[in-house]
Amino acid sequence: MTLPPWFERFLSPLADRSGELVAALTDAGVHASVLDIDGGRFVLAWPRGAVRDRRYRIKIISAHHDRVPGTPGALDNSAACLQLARFLSGDSESFNTVVVFTDREELGGSSPTGQGSFALGTALATMGIGTPMVFPLDVTGRGDALVLSRAINSLATMRDGIPGVGVLAAAIDAMADTVTRMMAGRVPVYLASIPFGEDIGYIGAGLPALTVTVLPRGEAEALVAGDGFPAWASTAEPGSRMPATWAHLHGSGDTPRLYTDEAFDLMERFLSRLSALRVPEPVATGKKVVRES
Repeated sequence: MTLPPWFERFLSPLADRSGELVAALTDAGVHASVLDIDGGRFVLAWPRGAVRDRRYRIKIISAHHDRVPGTPGALDNSAACLQLARFLSGDSESFNTVVVFTDREELGGSSPTGQGSFALGTALATMGIGTPMVFPLDVTGRGDALVLSRAINSLATMRDGIPGVGVLAAAIDAMADTVTRMMAGRVPVYLASIPFGEDIGYIGAGLPALTVTVLPRGEAEALVAGDGFPAWASTAEPGSRMPATWAHLHGSGDTPRLYTDEAFDLMERFLSRLSALRVPEPVATGKKVVRES
């Protein structure tokens, strides 16, 4: 595939990645702005011709732009950044959709409050945007199958977990069901337990977040075949069941040569359909909450 000139600069070791994103989006006629929150630089962007209707829920599609220092980070997570930049500058229908390029995922630690997405999610809660649905994209540049995270279920069974995690788990399950139906017959869709990324920060901030990743179909099927949250999800206990694609992450071999056209075509279809999706905003009636029909 042909990569844009700005993307080579974006991958370079000392790149100002948020600055490169803003410049590329601005050149493409996309409105973007930078938020400095708790030591991270977050780029917010709105698709051209975006439509906002307060009767329906906001969809926040995010991808972390930071990477492990000293690595190219092509799959983790530059592919998703490139796919979102292309989506923003394209002609897809955009309804109640906001794109955020997030920071401090790789070095944020495993605690929800250490993630940049936690600081962002906390800030979003004060902006009066209703009950948004968050879709973090992570490692989406290789493969032909869409994989949706069900890691939230491991938190829901913990005695001392995130407050309200049961309600969030139900909301995330509903989001996964919506995406599965939305993409039915278009691409293979799998649900699997995958390691937390920036989704844990959003969840810690009280927002439902469904991580979306891409794998070759065989690797996705092997991942689903496991039962429960796998031991290799812990970096302290890597195991042989890790998908081969993920073995390239966090090292010098994570370069654009790993990209596949199938993954980029898949994500283009996914983003087009997700951005057009309309989900009614919950409406409070007394002490009850009902949904519009």
